Amino acid sequence: MPTHPVSRRTFLAVAGISVAGALAACSGAPTGTRHLRLSSWNIPLDLESYQAIADEFVAAHPGTSVAVEVTTGQFHQWFITRLAADLAPDIIRITPQQIGRYAANGSLVDLTGAVPADYQDDWSEPFWAIGAREDGLYGVFQHTDNFITYYDRRVMEQIGVTPPSSLADAWHWEEFLAIAREAQQVTGGYGFGYGWGGAETAYRWLPIVYQNGGTFLGEDGETPSMDSAEAVEALDFGRRWYSEGLVSPANMSKSGGTPSRDLFLTGQIGLLLDNPESIASFDEGLPDQWGTAPMIRGVGEASDLGGNALAVTKSSKHPELAAELVAFITSRANVVEFCKRGNWLPARSSLDAADIGYERHAETMQRFIDQATTIPLSMVRAESGQYFSSLNSVLADYLDLCFLGELTPAECGTQLTEAMRSVTTR
Repeated sequence: MPTHPVSRRTFLAVAGISVAGALAACSGAPTGTRHLRLSSWNIPLDLESYQAIADEFVAAHPGTSVAVEVTTGQFHQWFITRLAADLAPDIIRITPQQIGRYAANGSLVDLTGAVPADYQDDWSEPFWAIGAREDGLYGVFQHTDNFITYYDRRVMEQIGVTPPSSLADAWHWEEFLAIAREAQQVTGGYGFGYGWGGAETAYRWLPIVYQNGGTFLGEDGETPSMDSAEAVEALDFGRRWYSEGLVSPANMSKSGGTPSRDLFLTGQIGLLLDNPESIASFDEGLPDQWGTAPMIRGVGEASDLGGNALAVTKSSKHPELAAELVAFITSRANVVEFCKRGNWLPARSSLDAADIGYERHAETMQRFIDQATTIPLSMVRAESGQYFSSLNSVLADYLDLCFLGELTPAECGTQLTEAMRSVTTR
């Protein structure tokens, strides 16, 4: 399936002029309304934000319309079905873990000519790499999220621990486990929880591998490498969470992350490694009783790669216009507005919590923004690669087998790597 490269355009939304419309008018060609569809997850505030930004774009581009619709069901099944019928939306909101598959098979449009050249300067190399490929740019990372450490203030007071406040002082693995054991004595339940959200989010455990100097797909983002000594040691670290009873057996990659938040809310764990989505429920259920610290670390730092990019699909009848809209939505001003309304973290490097103007928990949001700088480029390349959606399912299976004790960490590393090779060499 061929891509649709977009010819170079001066980015017109800033000036409020549609070159496509102007050229059509000069040539006397018909200027009928050009309709665009943008699909997003069913998050009411985000849907409203996208529509508000789209309405501004339409006002600057006479003869256009933009409809924001909801992505439904299982993403890959939904998207593949619509691509096959040439009915996919013009613009898709897509995770880093999903984008590689479609960038590689020609389902996404090259945005190179529509995105201002200076945009790349305001994204870190890892964040820009999510959409960038050797042959073009197939998405722009709009917003992110990652993992830090939540703690119950009452539990920390009882065990006499002052949580770290800076990345440089983040708890190291063994230090964290020692504190989790003390927390378990207070809670009478478990020590901590991990913020998985179901089998499709098994990748959220990969920062542990990278914290230990290991890789999932090598430094090149392509070579299966979960049998390395560093990766096996990371698997052993995760196995100990469960063998020591520090984490609930219900809180695993396939069972999801909701139980861990519930355990935190009910005082059955004193620590939780999770993303910003926990904030709202903790505000409601534990007002003023929780705090945050940086993500734990090993020999190095790493955190989860969450968030979404925007991409133009091959189904678009107006790919140049759709690409302009992607550039408009990811402009600095619109990223600020979108992140403020939705409580997201900006992908642009020049933005901090003060620039966004979060209504609550600005300090915590800044901690998440700072933590994003620890996401390794090699992990980004692995997760945004063409095989990752399949590899992620394999990872979920083997993590559970290892953590439940059905495979030793060494056996898991070997068998997982072989299973990964069977995917990447098809």
